[in-house]
Amino acid sequence: MQKILFNYLKFWAGGYLRRTKPEIIAVTGSVGKTSAKEAIFEVLKVKFGDQVRKSEGNLNNESGVPVAVLGYKKAPSYSAKNPLGWIPIILCAPFRSFFLKKVEVLVLELAADKPGDMKYLTSFVKPKIAVLTAIGPAHLEAFETMDKIVEEKSDLLRALEIGGWAVINLDNELSRKVFYGGRWQKKSYAVNYDADIQAENIQTEINNFKGETTFDIKIKDEKEKVILPTLGNFTNVSAALAGAAVGTIYQMSLSDIAKGLKNVKNEKHRMTVFQGKNNTTIIDDSYNANPQSMKAALDLMKSLPAKRKITVLGQMRELGPISQEAHKEIGQLAKEVADLVIEVGDNQYSAAKNFASTEEATEFLLKEVKPGDIILIKASRTIRLDKIAESLKQ
Repeated sequence: MQKILFNYLKFWAGGYLRRTKPEIIAVTGSVGKTSAKEAIFEVLKVKFGDQVRKSEGNLNNESGVPVAVLGYKKAPSYSAKNPLGWIPIILCAPFRSFFLKKVEVLVLELAADKPGDMKYLTSFVKPKIAVLTAIGPAHLEAFETMDKIVEEKSDLLRALEIGGWAVINLDNELSRKVFYGGRWQKKSYAVNYDADIQAENIQTEINNFKGETTFDIKIKDEKEKVILPTLGNFTNVSAALAGAAVGTIYQMSLSDIAKGLKNVKNEKHRMTVFQGKNNTTIIDDSYNANPQSMKAALDLMKSLPAKRKITVLGQMRELGPISQEAHKEIGQLAKEVADLVIEVGDNQYSAAKNFASTEEATEFLLKEVKPGDIILIKASRTIRLDKIAESLKQ
């Protein structure tokens, strides 16, 4: 039944794309896909207005991508126990394929959780621009080796139409290897590496429980100051540079690119900053986690001033053979950054405080937090640390 559903959705999504022929920008990577997609969308909206559309949320897999192409903002999780949730989408897919409004540009996020996912998605999604944010050990359990992950992500670039563009993050070592091969036109971006689009003078801070990052975007000898109403330092600046790189392909000026980036917002549970109980600051990054994003989040915590820093960590899932070593490394980094490290789950981080459930951790934190504390909450989303974040809200 699942295969039938996927093929059905693919058929009608492919029909819409053949009818309307939008220029497709497809974003993939082990980390930073959604942030890059949002930055690209906001930049292009300055040029194209309502003639650019994006996939919403995490509609990025075999069922999510065709649903996004057909203009839906969300989709039910596939479950054999609950197939009825798909009925409205199944019934309306043909209508949307024939009558959904045409747009000039469509920005899509493509995920690859297992071998073959990218080839399946690019069998009907043919990008003009392929954006590769970074390659890391996410879903290593399914792929078994890093070489297979590199091969899978590279399938997006192989799907580029003639004259297509590869936009690649050179801060990532494995992405650099992909960048220097291939027949496609290339545009590079980086924070710490020599690239076509770069960032300088990065500063990030939290004021009145809101995050803000400023930096200078640099292309050759030209510079423009960018203000991002988001927190994340390296990670959100890197996403902004991806948006700028795509903007330059469409011949946009740096001032217009900066104008678009001012509208970028963090998705829910992705570096979301809010006031917590007892006048604390909460950084909710509980949507997902892997070694790369964990290191980036801890690096951000290190740069922020606070009376006390607390990290609340949960497992990083699907890491396969490197899981034990990766958790140990992150646990050590967390101890160096934070005054108090808390883990929810199996104590793989060897943290100072370990709790079996989110309820126990929440109960402890509600008694423990003090004014001026900054609390980072991060884990793979199946651990559901978002429950802790919600409980700590002022």
